[in-house]
Amino acid sequence: MGNTLKRLSVTGVAAAAIFATTTVTDASAASGVAACSVTGASGSLTFSNWTSSYVDISGWVKDNAADGHHVGIRLVSIDDGTGYVTEWPWHSDVDGNGTTISFSTYANPTGDSLDYIGAQVAVIEGSTTVRSCTDYA
Repeated sequence: MGNTLKRLSVTGVAAAAIFATTTVTDASAASGVAACSVTGASGSLTFSNWTSSYVDISGWVKDNAADGHHVGIRLVSIDDGTGYVTEWPWHSDVDGNGTTISFSTYANPTGDSLDYIGAQVAVIEGSTTVRSCTDYA
């Protein structure tokens, strides 16, 4: 948990530095990409029309190993004001090695802001995460 908080703090500082040079308004919504890979899975989320209360998302996740596990990708968001981290539902590929799923969706939270957003890619067994990585836009 301590290492996770340190990584979030470092990520938050880096993201704050990036956003310090960009002003996001409804008239000029931001965009970005977050992608990562672990042994057995890779994936990416592309963000558009990103404001503090809405983002359009297109993504994909690929199963890269014949290991009997399925893979997934999900949006992770952080509300800078509260520090609250939201892990959104998984988009899973259960079709096996070499397959890829693609999708389009959006996030429109009630109560929390989308100050920092990213992708979490994982190899999953049942409801247990075996390996994962996270990258922020």
